[in-house]
Amino acid sequence: MKSAPGISAPAFPNPDSLPGQGRILIAFSGGPDSVCLAANLVESATRRPLLAIHVDHGLDQNSQQRARRAGKLAGQLGLPLHLEQLEAPPLTGGEAAARRARYAIFERHIQDNELLVTGHHSDDQAETMLLRLLRGAGPQGLLGIPQQRQFGRGWIARPLLDWPRSAVVAWLRSRGLEWQDDPTNSDLAMDRNFLRHRIFPLLESRWPGLRQSLARSARLGAGAADALEQMALEDLAMTLGPEQRLDHGRLQTLSRFRQGQVLRYWYLEKQLEPPPARRLDVFLDQLATAANDRQPCLDWAGHRLSLWRAQLWLHRSPRSFDAWRQDWTGEGKLRLPGTLGQLELSGANTSLGSPVSIRLGRKGERLRLQNRCGSRSVNQLMAEAGIPPWQRPLWPRLERDGQVLAVGDRWLDADFGSELSRLSAKLRWQARPGEFVC
Repeated sequence: MKSAPGISAPAFPNPDSLPGQGRILIAFSGGPDSVCLAANLVESATRRPLLAIHVDHGLDQNSQQRARRAGKLAGQLGLPLHLEQLEAPPLTGGEAAARRARYAIFERHIQDNELLVTGHHSDDQAETMLLRLLRGAGPQGLLGIPQQRQFGRGWIARPLLDWPRSAVVAWLRSRGLEWQDDPTNSDLAMDRNFLRHRIFPLLESRWPGLRQSLARSARLGAGAADALEQMALEDLAMTLGPEQRLDHGRLQTLSRFRQGQVLRYWYLEKQLEPPPARRLDVFLDQLATAANDRQPCLDWAGHRLSLWRAQLWLHRSPRSFDAWRQDWTGEGKLRLPGTLGQLELSGANTSLGSPVSIRLGRKGERLRLQNRCGSRSVNQLMAEAGIPPWQRPLWPRLERDGQVLAVGDRWLDADFGSELSRLSAKLRWQARPGEFVC
């Protein structure tokens, strides 16, 4: 598809040449970039169904007004629009948190082999590269925004990535199209806005072709990135065990750079956001000097990377249920918090002689086991069973009068085991894996 006469911009790609085969979802803010993107798609007369999606972050009092305006702009283009409003706007994390929330919504909507398109242009590319450079990004980060990649169950593409911002605005004016401006784009407290309004004009006064040079660097680096990716995937296969844990010893045989690449691609393989390079560097320092009794960990974006027993585990960040407590007579199923499953008694008689309290673990507990003299530390029992430290507090404990009677359905107090035998009952913990695995 050709750009408008007199407009210095690359041709807009044929939508049928973009990845995927199904519906095209358009990230639609109503700003100039997304309006230009949407209008180009409409003009293409593609047979692929189009749907604009607007996300109202609720970060300021005018966000709902902008959402309504986005709906009108989409209507002027003949596009259906789906509005999503965040129930709990991110209170911390700034731009990055808002972006994660927005893309989580897009990923929820995309179906098999569908395509999400965003209005990123070459100025966005230059700003992204400089931002990442200032934040100490690694080689992949310095490649900037990819033209297209897999996303959720489908794909994501940026058809305007070769267009400068000036061409986007000129194209809209040539068509007489309207758009809305987001007032947050002038907020200099945001890093990207500070670069755009203060730093780039200064740099371009000395190096007029700065943005084009940065975009060209991103394109030239793509070939090197492919080679680095292949090496990282081979290293990951070499260090990853059958239980989907990384072998610490094998990882340490690699160079520092390759170790970081392995960790980064492990996150990507699990469709998780990798930690920034500086966070990985600190963690790799800890791994290099970790003694046998040390358990360094890295928390990032709701997940934790942990070293335990010479293996690296990637799992959900532990949740605390310290305040949770529930009394139970043994009758019916008792649902545990989160995704920890449920407890039940099965057998002829499922009513306990006196109620028990159910809670989740704390330190210092002991249990008197059948056919054992004295009591054993619950923590030690779990360690011997190979249960990682972050999972141990999530095992339900049955208590009566301050005494631990059972831990899950694996360890029973001697007297409580006899009580269940008299009742011809068996304790069962139907655990769902949500709190335990990535």
